[in-house]
Amino acid sequence: MARAPDSENMDAGMAPREVKILCDILALVLDEQPGHAATALERIRQMARRDGVTGGALKNLLATGIGTTSRTDTSDRERDLRERISTLQRRLTQSETETHAARSRLSRCQMDMGLLQMEMATTRIQKPWRYIALVFATGAGLLVGIASTQLYHSLTVRSAPIDRASYLR
Repeated sequence: MARAPDSENMDAGMAPREVKILCDILALVLDEQPGHAATALERIRQMARRDGVTGGALKNLLATGIGTTSRTDTSDRERDLRERISTLQRRLTQSETETHAARSRLSRCQMDMGLLQMEMATTRIQKPWRYIALVFATGAGLLVGIASTQLYHSLTVRSAPIDRASYLR
């Protein structure tokens, strides 16, 4: 004869899905329609045979599932839940702080981007004038150089002109 496992092993052995199925089947057993109740009872028997669950283990499962847990288990669970709540609150506060810092950095980056765009626009506007000024300065420099050379040659004493026709012979 199989020994009924204790409720702790039973809780660990059955998945939440199986417990839900068991609850659904038990709800059908309590249904007033006799056909549904008989089918549900047969399904419970099949599940019990398959999983090797005895009547005592099922009774323990139902007893612990209905709410006959001890006061110490409840207080331990409450303490764990309070710790979890405080942990989540700390993480929420930290996340809010990090979000605020990220928004500040984003704002600074957007301002920097705006300044860089203004500088680029200013540079684009100034580029054609720079080229025009450079061409004008180069032209003026050439003209001043030619004029200076002519002035120098006109003010200096010349020697006798060279007959260049002799080179062509």
